[in-house]
Amino acid sequence: TSGLDSHNAFELIKILRGLAESGCTIVCTIHQPSSEVFDLFHRVMFLRLGQMVYNGPVNGIVEHFAAQGHHCKPNYNPADFAMHKLQTLTDDEVVPLIAAVTPTKGGSEIEGMSKEGPMLTDIRSAPFMSQLQLLAKREFYQFLRDKMTLGARYGMSLMLAIMVGIVFWKAGNKWGDDDGGEVYQKVNNHWGALIFFSMNCMFLAAQPMLLVFPLERAVFIREYTAGTYSTGAYFIAKSLVEFPAALVQQLLGLVVCYFMVDLQGNMALMLLSLTLLAMVSASTALLLGTMTQRAETAVNLAPAIYTPQVLFAGFLITSDAIPVFLRWIQWICPLKYSVSMVAIAEFGESYIPDNNAYVQNTTSELINNANINRDDWWIYALILVALYIGLRILAAMTLAHRSKKFM
Repeated sequence: TSGLDSHNAFELIKILRGLAESGCTIVCTIHQPSSEVFDLFHRVMFLRLGQMVYNGPVNGIVEHFAAQGHHCKPNYNPADFAMHKLQTLTDDEVVPLIAAVTPTKGGSEIEGMSKEGPMLTDIRSAPFMSQLQLLAKREFYQFLRDKMTLGARYGMSLMLAIMVGIVFWKAGNKWGDDDGGEVYQKVNNHWGALIFFSMNCMFLAAQPMLLVFPLERAVFIREYTAGTYSTGAYFIAKSLVEFPAALVQQLLGLVVCYFMVDLQGNMALMLLSLTLLAMVSASTALLLGTMTQRAETAVNLAPAIYTPQVLFAGFLITSDAIPVFLRWIQWICPLKYSVSMVAIAEFGESYIPDNNAYVQNTTSELINNANINRDDWWIYALILVALYIGLRILAAMTLAHRSKKFM
């Protein structure tokens, strides 16, 4: 209830009481509750020196303390009275209160507790499949509940797809006449539309994760250190929700861009390529989020990860022109593999006019300069899947390692 006014605090605890009465087990800590809020609790436990001073029904506090010689004045809030006593009594004065809490006199019904102090024994997590099911359900509800982020995510994809469509209007079906210079210009415009749309996909997929996950990390650390679930269940559940969300986002943008630009290629292969790129991009952002403390830090580091991909993807400069000691970077750039798949889908031999030698030569030169093999689209897809899995595993290991210091 920190940060809430008295009315909202009352409404929150009222909801928790309703959940408790429906069969859920609700355990919480609360600081300085009002009389109205405190009266909603069924049972309460007070601790001092790591020992139980009281554990029982709310309406039994005054009687219990009175039996030990500590009387609450009329019209006083029992919670304030008990907390004031526990903060002002000396350690020696608290000992009789601790001794008075016994299984028969303190109302203790929690297995494993004794007057020496609370003991938690044999804590077991839920089965893996139960963890996965509940986490996926929670992730799905959180995804739908954040209407602003949801609207911005899909609205931005739609807006940028329309912008690409306007700028590259019908560029996908303009091959030029027999003049070689004109063909080169038209094919280059065609190629530019594919590249720009793929880059948008990469950046748009990363942004939500960069901003949201650092805020979710505190919840994960608290629940993970309590043994509520494993990192594996958490990350798999996130993936189960993120994949269809990314698929819908890329489909929305691709449909708009495909018909406005008048692309000619295999739409299914393009969708697969863009969805895989989005998942890898989000996984990279997730890894950054696990390595940093604040969202601002992750956002500031992101350009160092994403911008070099534009350089090493092979469409601004050929691989042969890149310094030898830097060429290896291109093989870990997901943008390169995604653009390669999109190029294969759009510039496949069945989609190029066979009556124009200039078009045939220009598109073949473009494909060759980018080191793209038309028969290797499935290899590019597998590499993207491998990058996705590898980044998720690294993120899970990093988050688990950082959480250990809280255990």
